[in-house]
Amino acid sequence: MASISLMPIETLERSLKERFPDAQVALDRPRKASGAWFLDIVLNQHPVIVQWQQGKEFGVSSSPEKVFGEGADEVYKDEEAAYGRIVSLLLSRTFTSPPPAVSLKELRKENGLSQAEIAEILERQQGEISKIERRKDVLVSTLADYVRAVDGELQIIVRLRDGRIRRVQLEDAVESNPRPAALAR
Repeated sequence: MASISLMPIETLERSLKERFPDAQVALDRPRKASGAWFLDIVLNQHPVIVQWQQGKEFGVSSSPEKVFGEGADEVYKDEEAAYGRIVSLLLSRTFTSPPPAVSLKELRKENGLSQAEIAEILERQQGEISKIERRKDVLVSTLADYVRAVDGELQIIVRLRDGRIRRVQLEDAVESNPRPAALAR
């Protein structure tokens, strides 16, 4: 019996189905042999899209928004590297691209809080919160406190020109800026 040679993206599909049997996995083949293949994986409502063309690298994208035609957010040379990143994205439920930007005011309102409530949590005056929301330049420590007040965590993400994405860890931020007692919930 002759063995059928699988394309690298088909091998990737099989590996992911084995690793995540509960995931929804769909492979879209191109109409032409030179066209792009698309592999959609959804695990616990967390989507990852893989694009591949013969002779090209693997493109990987994951976004909270349904985005079409944007191209891959990250590129991997081989199936093994793409597989590792896809597994990481599915298990951590993280995205390759950041969600849409929102203002501090929008963030506060999305969480059902008033400026007065934020002020109380941060042990500040309501007017200070209004100023923080209108500023174009805010101290990272102030921003981190504000985000914690809406029950979030501030993360600073850097997207480098070569496609790498890094999270910045400010070593002295926690030590030099103790949290107000109200934030220690």
